[in-house]
Amino acid sequence: MNNDPGQRVRVRRQAQRRSLSLLARLFHSAESGEDSSFEFSSVILPMVLMVLLVAFATVVRAAQMPIWTAASECARAAVASETESNGRQLATNAAYESLYGNAIDPTSVQVTITGDWTPDTLITCHVTYNIDMSRLAFFAELTGGSVRMDAEVSLRTEPFKSKWQ
Repeated sequence: MNNDPGQRVRVRRQAQRRSLSLLARLFHSAESGEDSSFEFSSVILPMVLMVLLVAFATVVRAAQMPIWTAASECARAAVASETESNGRQLATNAAYESLYGNAIDPTSVQVTITGDWTPDTLITCHVTYNIDMSRLAFFAELTGGSVRMDAEVSLRTEPFKSKWQ
């Protein structure tokens, strides 16, 4: 074994040069845009995935507020009505009217109302629709072109509701 301190220093410097050389080649290939290189892919791919994730979250998050508003308006209209037949019609209309003006395909909207109109019972409005994801590359294939949004709001009818006429 060679215990020469000078030899150890030279070996250490050579190892440092090799690692710096490898790092310099990595950055150079990333900057030069060699798209077939592994280094380029390992630097650019995470950035592309982050941009796609932000685009997906932007579309989905923007579609959450209208569905919660529609379910809330549906439930409020349902509990404010006196009879079940009138309540179902008013609640369905309120849900559709609250979605009017949003970029939502009206054929995919479904409004389901459960409960009865006896005093002090729950009435639940469940609203669903699809968000078109066909314009977002990569997510269109993952999601089948659309993402289903659901919202459900339950409100209790008034326990001492008087008859209105």
